[in-house]
Amino acid sequence: MCGIAGIYKLNSSSVSLNSIQQFTDAMKHRGPDGSGYELYANNTLAFGHRRLSILDLSEAGKQPLSFLNRYHITYNGEVYNFLEIRNDLQAKGYTFKTDTDTEVILTAYHEYGKDCLFKFNGMWAFAIYDEHTQELFLARDRFGVKPLHYVYLPNQLFAFASETIAFKHLEGFQRQFNQQHLLRAIQAPHVVEANGQTIFEEIAQVLPGHQITISANKQLQIKCWWNTADHLLKVPSDYQIQVQQFKELFFDACKLRMRSDVSIASALSGGIDSSSVYCTLQQFNSGSITRTPSDWQKAFVATFPNTKMDERQYAEKVIEHTKGNAVYITPDYSNLINDIESATKLLDAIISNPIIAITDIYKAMRQNGITVSLDGHGADEYAFGYNSYVLQSFYEALETGNEAKAISMSNTVANLSPLYNAEQLMKTYYDNNSIKSKLKKSIKSFVSNEKKVEKVYANTWFTDPTSLEITKVFTNPFTGITKTLFDDFHYTSLPINLRDFDRASMQNSIEVRMPFMDYRLVCFMFSLPEESKLGGGFTKRIIRDAMKGILPDSIRTRTLKIGIGSPIAEWMQSHLKDFTLDYLHSQQFHKLSFVNHAKVKDEVEQLYKTNAFNTNNASQTWSLINAILIDE
Repeated sequence: MCGIAGIYKLNSSSVSLNSIQQFTDAMKHRGPDGSGYELYANNTLAFGHRRLSILDLSEAGKQPLSFLNRYHITYNGEVYNFLEIRNDLQAKGYTFKTDTDTEVILTAYHEYGKDCLFKFNGMWAFAIYDEHTQELFLARDRFGVKPLHYVYLPNQLFAFASETIAFKHLEGFQRQFNQQHLLRAIQAPHVVEANGQTIFEEIAQVLPGHQITISANKQLQIKCWWNTADHLLKVPSDYQIQVQQFKELFFDACKLRMRSDVSIASALSGGIDSSSVYCTLQQFNSGSITRTPSDWQKAFVATFPNTKMDERQYAEKVIEHTKGNAVYITPDYSNLINDIESATKLLDAIISNPIIAITDIYKAMRQNGITVSLDGHGADEYAFGYNSYVLQSFYEALETGNEAKAISMSNTVANLSPLYNAEQLMKTYYDNNSIKSKLKKSIKSFVSNEKKVEKVYANTWFTDPTSLEITKVFTNPFTGITKTLFDDFHYTSLPINLRDFDRASMQNSIEVRMPFMDYRLVCFMFSLPEESKLGGGFTKRIIRDAMKGILPDSIRTRTLKIGIGSPIAEWMQSHLKDFTLDYLHSQQFHKLSFVNHAKVKDEVEQLYKTNAFNTNNASQTWSLINAILIDE
């Protein structure tokens, strides 16, 4: 896991080692263990690398790395199945000089060409230069776990980096906000992310599952190499067989992600997903997995005492069940503002909640000698992890008159919220049209609530309209609620989460691995019928059933979802009050040209007077502060 960078002068002028070093070292936090800078193509192309040593800690693993005096690579990520690929390549006659997955990537590229991407199970962003063809090739993993940003100025410059913050230090380039993109990000961050944009002029992203080729004649071509819809499976109809297949895939995904030459831990919230990862790891012993460190029993738990975001009691049940070892992390309020400011500036993007809730976890890991964290991200968007998914599915059953589905889902909805009292309502549903109408209206209102919130803010806090449309590049073959899940996985909530966890972990030089993001599991889960994921009174049905005997039942059957995040409403009302008001009266605030400054200040001051902060208005206020901090 590392930070990568490159500068390619398309006008044939030279790149200096000082330029690539300055550009790359802006991301030193991503790779504190070493660095490398190389020039190619008659000094018109430069690669930079900041190393976080994970596999082969010797100097042999240093990057940029070359192969056959022809291929050169700078690479960020992990290919978890590199040992299997390496064995296949050795059988074809190849030999290896290092114990890295980096060398396996280069060798596979030589053997299979660009189709090597389909053989990799992992997360990556890399650039390879081929001296024979004079072609520069960049690729990002299937789902965009690892970031890759670039600037392309035709006939002048192509530059790439793991983080946008590097472009503040790109020689000859003036980084500045794109005001329209910034407004979009404040209103709906996923729109910018899904469109391959950033909040800065000229800085774009390589989309998940995409590749870029710059040919010898300096022409740029972008291609989508992966589409989940093209890799769906024929799954067995027997649910118990589905459960067993899921369990086998999940266990293997965890085992592959335990390959490391450095220490491993887990970020544990006490929810279904992180608990499933942590408890599964405790099923293994060191002799059963190749290339694994001896200790992976430690969990790190973020706590927020006396707030609704605190999940310590659930995490403690998991630790007690596994007889594991936990480190509990509580915010340091004496230095809260300084920590928030520094973490936000390194994030270099817009988030609706201070990222410090996440960064504190990985900071504690680093202080305890941990380098790799196995976490539970990715399952919510394909296994009905959010309440709105359940209610949308229930609403569809009501709308289409699917009596059997509506009745079977009634207890699931009741588990989520007694507000709907769905079980009781369903007893009289088909005999009482007024109840039917009331129930449909209530659920429809809940499902569309997020869009309504965005629209309200767009009309009151901002002076300029902006498009919130996403240009969808992946084929979505589904309908109804599964279509929503597919879009959220590929375009909306998940890409933002992946971005935030990458930035939060790498600020503290921690590599995050996500078993639920294994492409085999993703394809399997999107191939399952809805009832395998939502049924029996629960969301994530197949995960819960696969974890019987592994998770404590009190966690396995838990219905309350909180998730890792700062208690923004409580903080905004108390610890961040003076901080917020100072920024809303600052000159930097008035640089945000699209904001109705007077209205924002008046409304926020009224919120303080009436003690009326909630998650929505606190998050919206924070987004503005977030933008100001980045611009400082």
